[in-house]
Formats: sequence, C-alpha cells, structure tokens
Amino acid sequence: MAHQNDDRKLGTFLGVFTPTILTILGVIMYLRFGRLVGHMGIYQVILIAILANVITLVTTLSLPPTAW
Repeated sequence: MAHQNDDRKLGTFLGVFTPTILTILGVIMYLRFGRLVGHMGIYQVILIAILANVITLVTTLSLPPTAW
C-alpha cells in the first residue's frame, strides 16, 4: 500500500469547532426567526437575511484561492 500525502486534513478548529459553532448559531437563528418576524415584519427580516448572506459571500470571495 503506497503512502499518500493528503493535504486536505481539516484539524480540530476547521473540522470540529467551526461546524459545531455554525450549527449552534443556525439553531439559535431558527428559533428566533418567528420572534423577529413578529416584532419587525417579514420584509425587514428578509432584508436582514439577505444582507447577512451578502456579507458572507463578500467575505468568502475575499479569501485567497489557497484557502479553498
């Protein structure tokens, strides 16, 4: 069996900590979504969600290609 050099290891931070935190934050956002709609209205909540996605997209595109 040949030894393969696999550079795609995620490690503790990227492989465990980051997905766990993102899942927890996603659940919190899901649970608070109804309350936000009740207080702010559906259009403002959709605007906030779109703005958050744009910020995430711009941040992702600003990463160097070697980080992908």
